Amino acid sequence: MRENILNMPHHLRRQRVVTAEQAAMAMAGVYSCSRLDELKAKFPPEIYNIASSYLRIILSAVNAEELHPKRTWSSSPGGDITGADFYSNDIWPWAVKEISATDSWFGCDPDSSSEKYQPLRSGWGEFAGKDTALKLIAGMAIALEKSGGKYVRGKNLNKSEVARSASRSILEHGDGIDVTDKAFDLLPVD
Repeated sequence: MRENILNMPHHLRRQRVVTAEQAAMAMAGVYSCSRLDELKAKFPPEIYNIASSYLRIILSAVNAEELHPKRTWSSSPGGDITGADFYSNDIWPWAVKEISATDSWFGCDPDSSSEKYQPLRSGWGEFAGKDTALKLIAGMAIALEKSGGKYVRGKNLNKSEVARSASRSILEHGDGIDVTDKAFDLLPVD
């Protein structure tokens, strides 16, 4: 997530004053919107939820006087802060520090990387071995569908047998290679 801010587009990096919503969206990796309601209309709900969470974090930091905005506003006099403007030299270093934090939260185990929990992109994109991976997934689906439960050893899934059946299914449909028993024996077991 830290890269989201470090790789910000020029038009956002050069702004002298940034709204809390713009900062929250940048922390979530969205640069093409200027308001959260615009983001909500254009992006999947998961992205909107991430940006909304960052906005709540920013406003909480303002309330805790950890972050000092240029200006704040609220829905009613004396009410909760609903928005803020920041000088860019105040908000961006704070945001990078916030995203890069590795400290524990609420006394739990150390915080896992937030990147691990980011929503998957809508497309697969290109990567080495994509065709092989897709064929293997299809083969496993076919093998499991035909299995009738033979892939379970006790309460655990017999991964080696699933992989063997997937390999056979792929071979039956063409474009596959035979996988040796030794390769199956080397599969990691949980």
